[in-house]
Amino acid sequence: MSLPRLNEKQLDEWINTNNSNRLLLGPNFVPSNWFKFPQQNYWKEKNFPKYLEKVKAMVVHSDRVRNHLAEKSNSTSLLHKFINMRACTNLKPNNKIKSFKERPIDILYYEKYADLDHSKQGEELYGLLNKTDKNIVKMNYGGYDKKKMIEWANDSKFIIYFSFFDTGAIGLKEIQNHGVYAFTIQADLVNDNSTIFYIPELAEEDGIKTAFKKIMEKIEMITKENPDTELVVKKNYDSNNCQMALDDLCEGIVNS
Repeated sequence: MSLPRLNEKQLDEWINTNNSNRLLLGPNFVPSNWFKFPQQNYWKEKNFPKYLEKVKAMVVHSDRVRNHLAEKSNSTSLLHKFINMRACTNLKPNNKIKSFKERPIDILYYEKYADLDHSKQGEELYGLLNKTDKNIVKMNYGGYDKKKMIEWANDSKFIIYFSFFDTGAIGLKEIQNHGVYAFTIQADLVNDNSTIFYIPELAEEDGIKTAFKKIMEKIEMITKENPDTELVVKKNYDSNNCQMALDDLCEGIVNS
């Protein structure tokens, strides 16, 4: 069932049937704006607590998203209704995997905002990166096509994923699967802590300098090791593939 094709009356009719406890809400159900959620002029958001109570579960990609939606909608008593399923991709490199030293992009800096509330921190981080001797390439969500993304992924050693909330982080996972190490604000995006690293200070208003220092120390350490990128590809694919996500979903359904 595709919810965008349903109006409020049609969804209410479905919710009020005995079949509603078999319905899963996908991660794209809400919100229209993360920090204004729930907006009362959007019927899906206004009725979110009612729908959450009636359905089997809602699928999200992180506890961070779950907690945000539940707290904003006064639905913390329904936390058990959420299923956390990892973002996934089965994408594999089509071309020869470049060695670590062959990759000309030291850091791929990826900004993805659900709003502009954190653009100041993003500018601060990007400014610090540009003061280093590293080759930095900046990419913005929606500002590239798949071909360009894969080109950057093949050429990159590290990616900093500066995104606070995700209904999916497929782009990050696709880039990782080309042998790229990653840094993230979101702990739930860390499936293998040997190739992707959680940097909580990135989410703190005054934490960018500390986050930058931690990231650069990790980058220098890994660079000295001259890692085998084919092994990085394998590790990332093994933890990011969609069979793993399906296992997450099935386990969540059984336990909900």
